Amino acid sequence: MGTAFSSIPDDDEPTQSPNSSPWSSSNRSAVSEKEARHAVDWNKPRDPENPTDWTTKSRWVQILLVSSLTLQATIASSMPAPAVADILKEFNVPKGVLDSLVVSIFNLGSVFGIMLAGSLSELYGRQPVYTMSNVFFLACNAACAASPNISVLLVFRFLSGSAGAAPLAIGGGTIADVALPAWRGRAVLVYSLALLLGSVIGPVTGGFVDQYLGWRWIFWLLCILAAVIGVATLHLLKETSAKNLLEGRAKKVRKTTGDPRYFSVLDTDVSTGKAFLEAIKRPFRLLILHPIVFAFSSYFALIYGYLYLFFTTLPTVFASKYGFSASSSGLTFLGIGIGTIAGAVLDLFLGDRIAAYLLLEKGARRPELRLTLMAYSVPLIPTGMLLYGWTAERSVFWVVPMTGTTVFGVGVMLIFTPLTSYLVEAFTDHAASALAASAMFSGMFGALLPLVGPPMYAALNLGWGNTILAVIAVVVAPIPWFIMNKGQEMREKYAHRAC
Repeated sequence: MGTAFSSIPDDDEPTQSPNSSPWSSSNRSAVSEKEARHAVDWNKPRDPENPTDWTTKSRWVQILLVSSLTLQATIASSMPAPAVADILKEFNVPKGVLDSLVVSIFNLGSVFGIMLAGSLSELYGRQPVYTMSNVFFLACNAACAASPNISVLLVFRFLSGSAGAAPLAIGGGTIADVALPAWRGRAVLVYSLALLLGSVIGPVTGGFVDQYLGWRWIFWLLCILAAVIGVATLHLLKETSAKNLLEGRAKKVRKTTGDPRYFSVLDTDVSTGKAFLEAIKRPFRLLILHPIVFAFSSYFALIYGYLYLFFTTLPTVFASKYGFSASSSGLTFLGIGIGTIAGAVLDLFLGDRIAAYLLLEKGARRPELRLTLMAYSVPLIPTGMLLYGWTAERSVFWVVPMTGTTVFGVGVMLIFTPLTSYLVEAFTDHAASALAASAMFSGMFGALLPLVGPPMYAALNLGWGNTILAVIAVVVAPIPWFIMNKGQEMREKYAHRAC
């Protein structure tokens, strides 16, 4: 693994002063002088167990490992898409709702998994949740591969979605734990690219695997991927939650000294049961009560639903309109993939530069500066959908509708990456909960829209069906602009609702 990270710069100097740490004394609950003598805190000036004192290389290892787990989960979500017809044929199931359900039920499972993973990480830390959920993910995909009927397959697709949701639930929290503001945008870009590109890699490879090896090998290959990533995470993934690290240190000191008065400086004196329930409730509370989280979660959930509507309908459209085979139908997802990569390149070169320029002009660092590129990219979503819908409807040369999906892919990437960066910076202490709220909403739309989309296309055809979806995207397009201009006021006004 050493050569894999050799290009990442090392940094042996302190990267964050104690006073700037999110768990510094200014952010702690007051403790009495007597209690403070027994408080367990980080060693000063540097502590090798403190994530803010790790080298830059070590931080990037954590980000890349979490992004790898995210990549495998999103690959699994869409990889069976080109094989749905063969799956239903083997199980003698007539075409209908189950066409989309084989894919979308994974997203439905992720909604449940996000709630559970976030809560368990509050109790046991992030690293054990990543590790155990990956083992469960592997087992569920093995069960999918051996499924004797469609019912068993759907049950374990749901469970594999739940197991694969851990990096979606707490990946943003890991980034907030280890990434410094100066390069946090790049960390979020890597994480976002894994999330969106995996959804494209899945069906592209799934089409070939289905045609040449059979659909069951799709799930066996997912097992192999989970095993490889699992070995890497087992040896290299560290705990990054300061709260859990200090609680573990305090427990060790109590055991060593026999003195029960030692406690973590971040200890909230909340019982295990209450902590578990609070971890479940916080994403819902943010989603329902905080207007920024609700607005952005709703906005991206809609776009995410459109993305999975593409994943469940592209193979059928290109097979019926252009006579593509199963493997060739998988290649139609490359349009979105190329768009995603192009969007990542644009964000890499423009995102931080725009934010830095606006920082100099405005004179103050605000998370809302991250939203500029996103706000200017929103027209790409309806433009791509209209180009794809009407040219595919009229059977124009297949490159043209695929170009529409490429434009859509650029838009998705340039919206998702700044949005994620914004939520991490605006809700640093509760970044995991804010991102979990967004991911849950996205999972719901990613499960439901593919179910209602095909009947809509059957009734309205691709042209008018995508026109309706594009109009909805235009109606909600002002959301990023509004928050970019009013976000700071809203954060100050509703700060108590993020606690």
